[in-house]
Amino acid sequence: MNLPLNIPADIDKYFYNRKEDIKLINAYLNMLNEGIANQILVTGFRAVGKTFFLKKVLHNQPDSILTSYVDLSKIYGKEFAKISEEEVLKEILKQINHTILEYEGKIPNFKNDIINWIKQLPLKSYDFTNSTNILDIPIPEIKDNYSKLSEFVMELPQKIVDQYDNINGFIIVIDEFQNLKNLENPDAFFWLMRSFSQTQHNVTYIFTGSISNTSDIIDMINGPTGAYGGRMIQINIKPFSKEETFNYITERTNLTFTDDGFKEFYELTRGMPSYINSFCNVLDSSEIYDKKKIINTFLIKLDQINVLWLTVWGTFSETEKTIIINLLENEKMSWNDLMSKISYSKSTIIKYVEILNNRGIIDHYYNRYVISDSMLKTWLKYKKEMDGHYPY
Repeated sequence: MNLPLNIPADIDKYFYNRKEDIKLINAYLNMLNEGIANQILVTGFRAVGKTFFLKKVLHNQPDSILTSYVDLSKIYGKEFAKISEEEVLKEILKQINHTILEYEGKIPNFKNDIINWIKQLPLKSYDFTNSTNILDIPIPEIKDNYSKLSEFVMELPQKIVDQYDNINGFIIVIDEFQNLKNLENPDAFFWLMRSFSQTQHNVTYIFTGSISNTSDIIDMINGPTGAYGGRMIQINIKPFSKEETFNYITERTNLTFTDDGFKEFYELTRGMPSYINSFCNVLDSSEIYDKKKIINTFLIKLDQINVLWLTVWGTFSETEKTIIINLLENEKMSWNDLMSKISYSKSTIIKYVEILNNRGIIDHYYNRYVISDSMLKTWLKYKKEMDGHYPY
């Protein structure tokens, strides 16, 4: 069967392994039943399967635990790389609204009870012009009411739990949270979230995203001086091992490799499920793949295999592409190297290096900047070789 390139509708059918990671995170999430809410940070390389992992975790929660999934990349794309506290709060509210509507059939009068409860809240001071809605009740635009609306949104999950004896907790995933770095004051927003979450005993926030290990947003949220001060539980999702990759392919496909062919396949995909799936989907089950055949197929089908970076590359600005290409051609570069090679102002380079670092595109080790993902490097080199220029 074809392996999924996106999150499939049938999560259980296509999800593979991660048993220890699921056991670990569920141990923390199950504490919601005891009135203990842990705040969690899930990290890992781009394409390692963090989103699929968390969708699986939420999918398997019992009816006593409500769940919402907030994807901040939707706001980031819609706002053309601009993002505001107001839009983030609205997106959280929107997803909570979806949760309530989905849960309606599990508790008699669930939706109506919440509507009646919200109507009793002191909302009269809000400006209802151009408002957003929850359950057909207008919630204000936040221009002059940011404090009130942030309080309403952040307290809503705990208040919902408090209303029902058979609801024990609320889990809210904030995916692509690195986009919060583009807020006017991200530090303040993290402190806002922490100020509410630390007093709520039944609401767990899970932050995740494609971030570099050296990204300063990790320190901003969970460093010693960050909002959560190291108290967040950090779970790192690792690539599949060589053995896991072999077992996964054997179980899910009819592909055949020689020993050196599979070794090369693993070297090229690095155990990243997204790359494994896309590479497997272009291979022929009637062939036996040795090292040479794997390399040839990889190069011929590279655009199909590397569909992730085809999409991501199109989101980069010209400045970001210039920085990436310079890093590709020079392998690793110091700050002074970047300044001497790239004809942009210092402030512009600082801005876009930070963006790339926070998006997990580049890393910073031993005072040198490098590209984080070998698949991106391979794809760019091949496109230059074949087309005579880097992709636009």
